[in-house]
Amino acid sequence: MMITQKKIAFCVLLIPSFCLPMDQKAIDAFHKGTEDLAMGRIEQALAHYKQSFQYYSSIDTLYNIGYTYKTAGYLDTAIEIYKQVLSADPNHDNAHLALGFAYLNKGDFLHGWKQHERYLKKSNKNADVLRMLMSNNDLRGKHIVCTYEGGIGDTFMFIRYVQLLKERGAYTICALQKAVIPLLSFCPYIDELYAFENKKFGHADASSTLMSLPAVFNSTYETIPQNIPYIFADPILIEHWHQKTKNNTFNIGLCWQSDVYNDSSRLPIARRGMPLEKWTVLLQSPDVCAHSLQCFDGIEQIKALPHTCTLQVYPELDTKHGPFMDSAALIANMDLIITIDSAIAHLAGGMGKPVFLLLPYAVDWRWIYGKTDSPWYPTITIYKQQEPFNWHTVVDCVYNHIKETYGITIKDTYNNGSNTLKKE
Repeated sequence: MMITQKKIAFCVLLIPSFCLPMDQKAIDAFHKGTEDLAMGRIEQALAHYKQSFQYYSSIDTLYNIGYTYKTAGYLDTAIEIYKQVLSADPNHDNAHLALGFAYLNKGDFLHGWKQHERYLKKSNKNADVLRMLMSNNDLRGKHIVCTYEGGIGDTFMFIRYVQLLKERGAYTICALQKAVIPLLSFCPYIDELYAFENKKFGHADASSTLMSLPAVFNSTYETIPQNIPYIFADPILIEHWHQKTKNNTFNIGLCWQSDVYNDSSRLPIARRGMPLEKWTVLLQSPDVCAHSLQCFDGIEQIKALPHTCTLQVYPELDTKHGPFMDSAALIANMDLIITIDSAIAHLAGGMGKPVFLLLPYAVDWRWIYGKTDSPWYPTITIYKQQEPFNWHTVVDCVYNHIKETYGITIKDTYNNGSNTLKKE
């Protein structure tokens, strides 16, 4: 049996291709379960996976049953099933990884980081030397190299830990994505900053990827560093964008589409982008001024908006001063950021701005299941789909929260109603 993988919310769904002779009913039921899960039909997916497992007791089918429960938010059930998989196959890498993420997703960081150590060690990302220096309280004057892992949003999220290293006396060297160099050069806790591809850094006493640092510090729900703001915009650009936005009453920065290529690698229920048209009523409201934070993917949707919508669009955004430089300065001038799960969410959260974060039905480990707040960002409020693909309820909740928090009623002035568009 050959195994392929489909990315879903920072872990993988296993999709076996059966090569050995076996019951065709097991194959058919398995693939039906996979199709159901991809489209958010949770009960049908579980029924088909369990049916397939009855026909043929595949460990990978059992793993997918666990993952389906995890996706639906039944984390304790998923954890027990992952343990069953590991009892039958102690070397099942995906079950080990998924078990750690399930713990983290429920806010059990103690068990989550401990379980995650196996992956870190196998991938040579455990930062053993750094751990030793920290345990011996021996970071003062040590050259610590931190390299990026994952996407730009991950860099914005975990760069906060470099500040902790600096506070303990380390000399901090960061080798990151080229796109973040201009903006993160304003972080005073980074002593040397390079694009990773240049690799100019020399002697290092220890090193770590940024994404390994929460486990290295063994962060818990209570001890996750909230040293916010830890990302800073260029003061000159802040003033530049202030001049462009100062006459508006209530400014909202809007980001509706994440990287399309990244999203396409995920199952449909885990894709983060939402159609801009869902915000038609917001963009017709006379009491707010919305500003686009999109630079690439998603901007084509602007042309399809009704002519009654108003959205401030800046073609020059991040073109002259470097990636994220104008975005950060524009964010600094906003009263509120409304964004899907993207680098913009982590940037705004790291800057300490009020953020309404919109999540799809299937989310990754960093957003604690069932919570509307986040231990990572104290200024973020989370709005998660309660039903797969249902953005309507999410948008309604956002409008109600804007009214409760800011005293602004989002009205559909063109259809004599308030709140959102009609349900689909």
